[in-house]
Amino acid sequence: MKTTSSRRFAATLFTGAAVAFACAGIVQQGPAAEPSKDVAAVKAGYDRVVVLGGKTYLTGELSGSLGKDGDSAKVAWSKVSGPGTVAFAAAAAPVTTATFSAPGDYVLKLTAVKGPVSRSSTLAVKVIAPLPKMRLDQVDTKTYKIDGPFWKNRIRAQIVNWIPHLIDKLNEPELREGGINDFVSAANKLAGKPHAEDRGHVASDAWVYNTLESICLALLVDPQGDQEIVKAQKAMRATLEDWIPKILAAQEPDGYLQTFFTINDREHWSPEHRRDHEGYVAGYFLDAAVGHYLMTGGKDARLYNAAKKLADCWDKNLGPAPKKQWYNGHQAMEMALVRIGRLVNQAEGNGKGERYIALAKFLLDCRDGGHEYDQSHVPVIRQYRAVGHAVRASYSYAGMAGVAMETGDVDYHSAVASIWDNLVNRKYYINGGIGSGDTSEGFGPDYSLQQMSYCEACSSCGEMYFQHQMNMAYHDAKYADLYEETLYNAVLGSIDLQGKGFYYRNLLDSRWARYPWHGCPCCVGNIPRVLLMLPTWMYTKSADGIFVNLFIGSTVTVDNVAGTDVEMVQVTDYPWNGKVSITVNPAAEKEFTVRVRVPRRDVSDLYAGAPPADGIASIALNGSPINPPVEKGYALIARKWKAGDKIELVLPMKIQRIKSIDKVAANRGRVALRYGPLLYNVERLDQNIEGVLGPKSALSTEWRGDFLDGVMVINGTWSDGSKLLAIPHYARENRALETSKKRTGIRSIAWIKDQ
Repeated sequence: MKTTSSRRFAATLFTGAAVAFACAGIVQQGPAAEPSKDVAAVKAGYDRVVVLGGKTYLTGELSGSLGKDGDSAKVAWSKVSGPGTVAFAAAAAPVTTATFSAPGDYVLKLTAVKGPVSRSSTLAVKVIAPLPKMRLDQVDTKTYKIDGPFWKNRIRAQIVNWIPHLIDKLNEPELREGGINDFVSAANKLAGKPHAEDRGHVASDAWVYNTLESICLALLVDPQGDQEIVKAQKAMRATLEDWIPKILAAQEPDGYLQTFFTINDREHWSPEHRRDHEGYVAGYFLDAAVGHYLMTGGKDARLYNAAKKLADCWDKNLGPAPKKQWYNGHQAMEMALVRIGRLVNQAEGNGKGERYIALAKFLLDCRDGGHEYDQSHVPVIRQYRAVGHAVRASYSYAGMAGVAMETGDVDYHSAVASIWDNLVNRKYYINGGIGSGDTSEGFGPDYSLQQMSYCEACSSCGEMYFQHQMNMAYHDAKYADLYEETLYNAVLGSIDLQGKGFYYRNLLDSRWARYPWHGCPCCVGNIPRVLLMLPTWMYTKSADGIFVNLFIGSTVTVDNVAGTDVEMVQVTDYPWNGKVSITVNPAAEKEFTVRVRVPRRDVSDLYAGAPPADGIASIALNGSPINPPVEKGYALIARKWKAGDKIELVLPMKIQRIKSIDKVAANRGRVALRYGPLLYNVERLDQNIEGVLGPKSALSTEWRGDFLDGVMVINGTWSDGSKLLAIPHYARENRALETSKKRTGIRSIAWIKDQ
């Protein structure tokens, strides 16, 4: 009896202790709920954020005797508090909209009365000021140098070890998860030749595309004479020349590209197959094509043209009537369409990319009547909290933020601002990860942040994209504060120091070693593509200047700032110390503003660190101290810049003890340690991690260049007087392979008992 691809795939799900529900599209079901008692109740809805000038969608619910027998209760919405007036479109209906006259915090109340029964419920609405009229522009990753030792080592491991490992795996002729083999099979079928059946899962093209994009990004890193990098990059160029023709041969004549669908004659865009990753795979192909176009400087347009052909195919078939209405069960296409739309506008002008952005919005607008699992439960402009599968969610929210920026749609902005508030202030881990695993690889209730966190590596990557889009939309440094935290901890901690193993699932209470492959290898190429986009995370730009978001020893050229290209040279040993030198080298003297992020360590309301370590301790321009104004978390330095102008700053670097608010039950009676942007862990190999860290225990830093590839450790004492040693979260479990033949790890925790 022939085994189907789905069954073959299901048999590969277990690797280490991780279970890949995401790729199989499985929703975990809990026990059946007991019949509810007939109790009259009213629910006003969830707290949310709305942008002034937009409306919030109110969906009150009545239950029990208030909603029985077809005899409607009398319903009324009212304002309890707030600085301005509230206009309800239909105050006597449970489902309506409301608009507000002024920014501020409001409380709205829904009251229902039926005979002697009266019930009410409230919700909070934060009304924020309108957004800046112009979004910031992304700084595309192009050729750059990494000089700082911290990132130089991390990037080198990706280029020399991890990406070559992925190439070797994906080239395996019989790789059961699906690799280049499926593209060859699809191409043979299209050519009328004998072909093998698909070997992997419906999403298997995705890991090929992610790796392809990672290769392109790796080729943008200046090797600076490192012969191992030179050798690896040479092999990567050969891989591109091998892979690209094979991928293009699998593209159908009308532009459609998805090997599982081609090999199996699967109907395109069928409602029955929403979870079959059509948009997920297609979006990653668009991303890879953008990366390849940027890497070649537009000189090689093979993938660019194929990506436009694919997007055109989607646009021809999906859209307002008479086209098909449809949405995908695993988002990625939405934010990728925005990305390629922007590139086409830049490369070809005349708004030629706008229809791709419009298609992204259409796909998002079609989401309704489905499930919270894939964020299709209600229209996206009525989604005010983070729910469902965390990877799908973060991709969906990043796509929404991109559409909001490009279209200026106020209701879209309100939705993403509200989702961001719920995510960051109620469902966000201290390491910058998201997804508690209460639901299938997804979010649980507010404040449910268990130590055995899910924090899938791909959801951390999606979180990076979401925060970056918000930074460009709102011009606010707090979003860069957050993606710095995610980058240094959740994403970087997903892969080992040598670049030979990764985590699918990232736990705050870690109990096993990383592994080289996984039954659902969706994260394997996603991690390096995010790590290798450093210039994009480091800088954004506007018509009048440059925003410095990350502090990394590097040389990056930012194109077209006030009419000139500007080379930005950072010299720093951050995150080990806070001294940062930024030399600004414009190609021609120009007046513009350099905005330097003023770090804020506790953006989330969930956590508070002590002692305070925010801000910039000192800042100088060309050797003279200055006191620049600070706006939205950025220090503004405006002048006529010339080559060699130098900004020098010192960031306060302190050991902080982090406490959660009491609503996070999992962290009660526990404390975490942080230094700069780095979360720290204690490992069982060094001490009894079940001990207590007393509040008066002295803590100090020590540089150990021969330990864990060079780290700043935190030394202290447990309450019993024994020695405490804490290491950076990203470096946890890197000694597990040396100490455990069974790869069970050595156990490492971030939250330490403090009472």
